[in-house]
Amino acid sequence: MNNTQEIRPLTPKEKNVLQFIENYITENGYSPSFMEIKENFGFASYNSVQNYVKQLESKNYLHNPGGNQKRALQVVQSSQTFPDNLKEIRTRLTPNVTIPLLGQVAAGVPIEHLKHDEYIDIPVSLLRKPDQTYALQVQGNSMVEDGIHDGDTILVQRQEVANDGDIVVAVVQHEATVKRIFKPKKRGGKVELRPANSQMQSFWYDPCDVDVRGIVVGLIRRY
Repeated sequence: MNNTQEIRPLTPKEKNVLQFIENYITENGYSPSFMEIKENFGFASYNSVQNYVKQLESKNYLHNPGGNQKRALQVVQSSQTFPDNLKEIRTRLTPNVTIPLLGQVAAGVPIEHLKHDEYIDIPVSLLRKPDQTYALQVQGNSMVEDGIHDGDTILVQRQEVANDGDIVVAVVQHEATVKRIFKPKKRGGKVELRPANSQMQSFWYDPCDVDVRGIVVGLIRRY
């Protein structure tokens, strides 16, 4: 394999074929014939074996010298070398993205307007829109029943609209808070910012007083 950028995931069937070839070579000192691969998996024809060999070769797991050479398959990379899950591979290969950490946000009562403090590195695979995402550190326990605890860092995607039930970061009277939002059911009604804590009650505001700054799309917790 020339470099890690050429790593490609294996399908379950490709991995099974590669594992069989690996185990055969380990036990016998030479590779299995196409006939033995065909019989082991019950393939209908040699064409199926050839297709799997070509796929594994194109993904840099096998090398097939070709020609009239028999039992010449060579394993370039073990089936255990890389994960066969595409998301895991992308996580390993894709660098982190730096996003701003905008101070603290209350998961109790609003406490502080959003301020720019520092940056943190996040695997880009965790973010839907990295260039529109920022982080906030949570203070308070009003969202514990949604798994958001005091001291957690939440990842927030910038947007000004939200659906009923979304966990949002909203600015109310120049202070930021994180709650579930529910829009008025009738004209002239109030916006509900609902905590996820059975010991606490909802906050109600006029729609013009609630400025949605984003929806929560992830969470980081340090132990």
